[in-house]
Amino acid sequence: MLVSLRAATAAALLAGCHLLVAGLAGGLLAFEMHALVERPATGVKLAFLVLPAVYVLARAVITLERRGSRSGELPGVPVTAAEQPALWNLVHRLAADVGTRAPDELRITGTVHAGIAEDTRFLGLRVLRRRMFVGAPLLTSLTEKQLIAVLAHELGRYSHTESRLAAVVVSGREAVLRAGSLLDTDRWLQRQVVQLFRAYAKLFLLVSRPVSRRQELAADTRAAHLAGSSAASSALRELPVIDAAWDLFTHRHLTAAWEAGYLPATIFDGFFRLRTSPDLQEELEAVRSAPSEPDRGPYDTHAPLTDRIAAADALDAEPESWGDRPALDLLDDPTPLLDAAVLDTLAPEAAEKERVDWATLNHIGARSRVVHGTERLLNAAAQLMAKPPSLTTVLDALDAGRLGDLGPASSVPGNRTAGPRARREMARGEVLAELAALVALAFSDAGLAHWELDWLGRTTFVTSADDLDIADHLDEAVADHGNTRGLRNALAMAGVAPGYRPTR
Repeated sequence: MLVSLRAATAAALLAGCHLLVAGLAGGLLAFEMHALVERPATGVKLAFLVLPAVYVLARAVITLERRGSRSGELPGVPVTAAEQPALWNLVHRLAADVGTRAPDELRITGTVHAGIAEDTRFLGLRVLRRRMFVGAPLLTSLTEKQLIAVLAHELGRYSHTESRLAAVVVSGREAVLRAGSLLDTDRWLQRQVVQLFRAYAKLFLLVSRPVSRRQELAADTRAAHLAGSSAASSALRELPVIDAAWDLFTHRHLTAAWEAGYLPATIFDGFFRLRTSPDLQEELEAVRSAPSEPDRGPYDTHAPLTDRIAAADALDAEPESWGDRPALDLLDDPTPLLDAAVLDTLAPEAAEKERVDWATLNHIGARSRVVHGTERLLNAAAQLMAKPPSLTTVLDALDAGRLGDLGPASSVPGNRTAGPRARREMARGEVLAELAALVALAFSDAGLAHWELDWLGRTTFVTSADDLDIADHLDEAVADHGNTRGLRNALAMAGVAPGYRPTR
């Protein structure tokens, strides 16, 4: 009863927002008219304050209404019922089961997220269009029952089986939170109106919080009864695991060769291999066993994740008659769709990148980073020897006893008057590392070696011959009385061109 009363109060607050603005504007105009009639001179002066205030109030209402609909580009790739009938049929059935309207649009996104967004009027009191977003990583990582639990929860938040006003309140909260962040605050009067709206919004969010929390709990219960407790709790456990794996995948692997102009040809083949990599299982299991709470913001009404898992298990509900195939089987021809969803999250130039297999991508990405790391040494040698930047120029500088001058300026911090020996000692380590990288590039470009990247993000330099161990030659080249003869001979035997310089 108390929750129903709160729902009615919250709905009244939603309706009252526009009435409050209309009342303020009407009151200001009435006051202005009275002033003009009784004291015309004062009325004229007041008009310079009243009319801008009324204009700002009217503009704020118009802004709220316009931005109640999501403008601009929407995330993800839209799919129709004709394109993906199985997924659409599932969503329609779940909407009917939880007691809410089905979405008007279904979009596949490249994020670890499922949710609903609405175009509304009057701060959520009237819903014009409902969209459901389903993350491609979820479709490739969950079973059908687990996906059912996730989607049923999202739809269940808008259920009106217990109280139609509760669903209105949930829509209203989403609309209020979105609108509050979009109002203009450029001028003083606008800031005053925004402060007024935000105070009103905080009151609404406070009153509606118990209603929204009850809807969240009820949505979890419906999800568990539809998918079964086991699938519901395992889905909740798996979401942080998928999120952690996807974060690692996108940051260390997907764009590993972005700067060089490449992307993987098969995105989700790589993600599957990452998730199932033996090297990662211990870390992923740790996330699964002790999931961290996502930062949802101060107005989120989800219960703690551990409480949601425990509640789903406690229900001990048996699933309805669903299959337990991989969720990916719900899609027709999934590869191009999922690929497009991920590309949608990247910069527009992603469409122009060349697509290569994972081994090639990892090699190109690592090589590109190594090339960048050798540029300083090449340029320093070129400046010292007045020759084009190349491996040969670096070796010539070492033979000329310029080791100390090849080091970066930062190798002698605060002591530019250091003697030759001190400069050599301080430069040796960095020059050796950069020279080794430059020689590795030479062998790689000669077809004798390549770089590999494991799914933990560790890079390994792999040679295809047993006679490429040149550590002694490198040490000899950066010795006090450097001699690069051995290194030059090794490079010549490997077929490296005398004037070798790595290209990007």
